[in-house]
Amino acid sequence: MVGFPKGALLIIGVEFWERFSFYGMLSILALFLTASPADGGFGWPTAQALGLVGAYSGAMYALPAFGGYLADRVLGRRRAVTWGASCMLVGQILLALPWAAHRVALLGFYAAIVFLIAGNALMKSTLVVLCGETMRADDPRREAAYTYYYLGIAVAAMLSGIAVGSVAARFGWHVGFAVAAIGMCVALGSYVLLAPRWLGSIGMKRDSAARIEPAAAVSAPVPLADLDSRVEAWRRIGLLAVLAALLCTFSIGWFQLYGSWLVFIEQHVDRRVGSFSIPVPWFTSMNAAVVILLSPLAAALWLRLGARNQRIDIVQKYCFALATVAVGHGLMYVSARSAAHGMAAAWLPIVSLSFLGVGELVAWTATYGMVSRAAPAGYASVTMGAWYLLTLGLGGYLSGFAGKLVDEYGFVDSFALIATAMGGVCLIAALLRQPLARLAARARVAL
Repeated sequence: MVGFPKGALLIIGVEFWERFSFYGMLSILALFLTASPADGGFGWPTAQALGLVGAYSGAMYALPAFGGYLADRVLGRRRAVTWGASCMLVGQILLALPWAAHRVALLGFYAAIVFLIAGNALMKSTLVVLCGETMRADDPRREAAYTYYYLGIAVAAMLSGIAVGSVAARFGWHVGFAVAAIGMCVALGSYVLLAPRWLGSIGMKRDSAARIEPAAAVSAPVPLADLDSRVEAWRRIGLLAVLAALLCTFSIGWFQLYGSWLVFIEQHVDRRVGSFSIPVPWFTSMNAAVVILLSPLAAALWLRLGARNQRIDIVQKYCFALATVAVGHGLMYVSARSAAHGMAAAWLPIVSLSFLGVGELVAWTATYGMVSRAAPAGYASVTMGAWYLLTLGLGGYLSGFAGKLVDEYGFVDSFALIATAMGGVCLIAALLRQPLARLAARARVAL
C-alpha cells in the first residue's frame, strides 16, 4: 500500500478494526443467545435468537442512511466518525461486562445493542466516503484504495471469527465479547490520535457537503439539477431500486451464515479433527478467507475482460451471486439430510461457505462503483446509506425469519426453501438484464 495518502491508510485501518469488532461480536451472538444459562448464555429458542440477530443485522445497515445525512449536513464526517466509534465502543464494553443477575444482564444486553446500532449508523456510510475524499476525483489510486478497503473488511471478518471464537470457547462468552471491544478501542484510539495530522481538514463540517464524492472510472455522479429532466432522475432511482432488490435477496441468503447455518453447524455437524474440535465461529472466518484468496484473481479477471471489451455488467454479476447462494443452500440441504442419520460431515458446510464467499466478492466489488456512478453530488453518504438500508438492512432483517422456518419445518425444508427462492430470483434477474440495460442507457449510467 505504498504510495497512498496517509489519510486513506488511516481510514482503511479504522474500518478494519471496526469490522473486526463487528464481525467478531456477530460470530458468537446467535450461539450466545441459544446457549443455556448454565453455559453462560440466555437459553433463547432458535426462532427468538435468530429473530434478534436478523433485526440487529437489519438495523445495522438500515440506519446509516440517516447517519449519512447527519454526517453530510449536520455534524461533518469527521465528527460523525468520532461519535459513532465512541458509541460502538460503549456497546461492546457493555456486552463484555460479566453481569451477575439475568434480568440486569438482559437490560445491559439491549442497551449494548442500541449503542452499537447508533454508532454504526454514523460510521458505516461515512468512512467509505472519507476514504475517497483523501484523493482527487481523477486520481487513479482511488479504485485501488477501495480494493484495499474491501480487502481489509474481509481480513477483519476472517481474523475476528478465529480470535473471538477461540477466546469465547476457552474463557466464556463475555471474554469473547471483550476481544471484540478491544478491536473497537483500537479503531477509536487510532482515529482520534492520527486524524488531525493525517486527514487535515478533510471531512470537517465546513467542507463535507461541498466536496465531490468518489467517482468510478466510467462516469461521475451527476447533480440532479444538471440532469436533462426529472424523468431521467427517476430512471436512475428506478434502476437502483431494482438492483437493490436483487442484492437484498442475495443478502437474505448470505446472512444465514450468521444465523441458521451457525446453529445447524453447532448442533448437527461433526467438527472434530482428531482430538481437536473446530470452534463454530471459525466457520464464519472461512467465508472471509475465500474472499481474501480470490480477490486478486477477480481483479485480474475484470481487467482482462475489460481489455478485451468483454466487460461483465452488474446484472450478470448479481445473477452469478444469486446462483452461488442458491448452490450454497442446496449443499446445506444435503448436509441437513445426512444429519438425519447422525452428525453431518464438516466438508459440505465448508464448501457451502466457499460459494457464499465467491458470490459476496462478485456482488459487492461491483456495487460500490455502481452506486457512486448514480449518486447525486454532495449526497454520497446519504445515497450509500440508503443502499445499505435497501440491501443489507432489509436483507438482514428478513433473514431473521429463517428462525421461524427452522422451528416449524426443520433445517432440511428450510434450506431447500431458501435455495429454491434464491434460484428463482436468479432466473428473474437474468430475464431483467436487457430491460435494465435499456433503462441504464436512458438514465446515462453504465452498468
